[in-house]
Amino acid sequence: MQPPRPPLACLLLLALGVTAYANSFSVPFYFDDESHILENPYLQMSSLDGPALLRAMVQDGKHNRPFSNLSFALNYHFQGSQAWSYHLVNLALHLLAGLAVFFCLRLIFRRAGWPDDRRELAALLCAAVWIVHPIQTEAVTYIVQRQTVMASAFMLGAFWAYLEGREASGRGRRLTLYLLAALGLIVAVGSKEIALVTPVLILAYEFYFYQNFSFAFLRRHPLAIILAILALSGLCILYVRPEMWTKISLGYQNYPFSLTERLLTEPRVLFQYLGLLLLPLPSRLCLEHDPSVSTSIFSPWTTLPAILGWLLLLAASLRFARRRPLASFAGLWFLGNLLLESSFIPLDLMIEHRLYLPSLALIVPLIAGPVLRARRLRWPAVYGGLVILALLLGTVFRNRVWQSPRELWSDCVKKAPRQALGWVNLCVVQVDEADYAGAVRACTEAIALDSNLADPYNALGVAYFQLGKSAEAKQSFEKAVALNPEFTLAYFNLGDWYRGESKWDQAVAAYQRALASNPLFYRAHQRLGSIFLEQLHQPGLAITQFQELVKLMPASDRAYYLLAQAYLAANDCAHAEPTARRGLRISPDQPDLRAIINQCSAPAP
Repeated sequence: MQPPRPPLACLLLLALGVTAYANSFSVPFYFDDESHILENPYLQMSSLDGPALLRAMVQDGKHNRPFSNLSFALNYHFQGSQAWSYHLVNLALHLLAGLAVFFCLRLIFRRAGWPDDRRELAALLCAAVWIVHPIQTEAVTYIVQRQTVMASAFMLGAFWAYLEGREASGRGRRLTLYLLAALGLIVAVGSKEIALVTPVLILAYEFYFYQNFSFAFLRRHPLAIILAILALSGLCILYVRPEMWTKISLGYQNYPFSLTERLLTEPRVLFQYLGLLLLPLPSRLCLEHDPSVSTSIFSPWTTLPAILGWLLLLAASLRFARRRPLASFAGLWFLGNLLLESSFIPLDLMIEHRLYLPSLALIVPLIAGPVLRARRLRWPAVYGGLVILALLLGTVFRNRVWQSPRELWSDCVKKAPRQALGWVNLCVVQVDEADYAGAVRACTEAIALDSNLADPYNALGVAYFQLGKSAEAKQSFEKAVALNPEFTLAYFNLGDWYRGESKWDQAVAAYQRALASNPLFYRAHQRLGSIFLEQLHQPGLAITQFQELVKLMPASDRAYYLLAQAYLAANDCAHAEPTARRGLRISPDQPDLRAIINQCSAPAP
């Protein structure tokens, strides 16, 4: 049996990926998608000039990931809030990552000395399984997790360029490939910090498969090693700035576990990850998992065995590295790619998208092994095909759960009932769907699980407000800001409560407090401007707020209309008319803008 040639193999991989994720294009924005993309003014570019692109990448300078930020900004510029376009880019990056897996494995298997037919079939089957595995749905279908997919795609691209360069005969071609590897590494790290481990994994591969477990090459190339260390150190310094350390040190205040408890829990979580990879049934996959926290090495009792188990596996991996280099390197790949997100950084204990790259460590041995050992390739091909079909159906089914926000969060609270976050988001969805009684129940459940969370009080306040329970709504908003004095949305909702009661001064104070915590919250600028203009009759103050609104939303004709209206109220047609004309360039058929222009152009009586 002859496996398909590389061009046909690539087409097969692309077809499998498109089939698996075709129904993801109708999945809406979720959770962090809104704050990171839809409500992020840095991404709302009105032009593609240098300053706008740089602003989208760097944003306020307090966050990393400039290249994934840029991809979201370009998405927003060309397609706005149309979710399908974001899914298209996510899938394209996933398919590119899958092709990189295929070409990397071809080179790795060739270096291992496998015959051509077995090498090609094994690489194809492994890449196909990885592309359609249901564990990848959270990384690919959850739009904001493009950060993970993009970093992984460029990381794999950098790894492929290194492998190709290592085998290249000409010095010029080798240098070009190494430069491509360096460029891929920069983009990968600029997409998400998980790619910082890439140079270490490349060095480990060099040590395993080219240096025969000898460190002599380090002495032969001291300049290259020094440059590599300096470059990696520079990236680390750039990304782990003082404010990042501050976020890490304060991050555990928002979690019901400490740093020590997280470090004790993660070895158990790593074994749970292996279980999900081996048996990715839809009933086991969930956006939120709720593993029990290890409070000591003896509680729960599985903590110590899990720690010892990983120490033994790591020791065995190193002990038998010469005899089983691929298996040993797979172990390093799994642990290395989980190092940052499964160690000291304050993050949720268990998240499926973290397995995007580490999953290769289990998939490759389990799929490639039968190809290596079988006398004939027919049976491994049949075995691989059945596995691919089963996993593809699992991915299609899992993506169906993502179609409906209520179904997704109901799925979460069913599978992880002890996770307050699932109940909070179910409450928010029920508020959006006007199921206010259900929202009260869901948020009450979240508060019972964790009374220190501000989010359920804020959502509960919205539900109470819509149910006509004004006093309870106000108490809930006040509790939310008491728990989180920087809770922008809760201050905004409290301002809306005062606005509904015609308490304009208190409403202004609440909106101003919202802007003090987040000056980029454009809705507060809009509310303040409207109160100053319509209720307090202070067009000068309204103009200031609407000017900020235009800066934050330069592509919004509504923002220009409000500013022009404020200028008109101040009898300032010199500014009102050009402002309205700028709005018309965005929306030529806007009658309100034309009315302002006509009013300013009319002859004085």
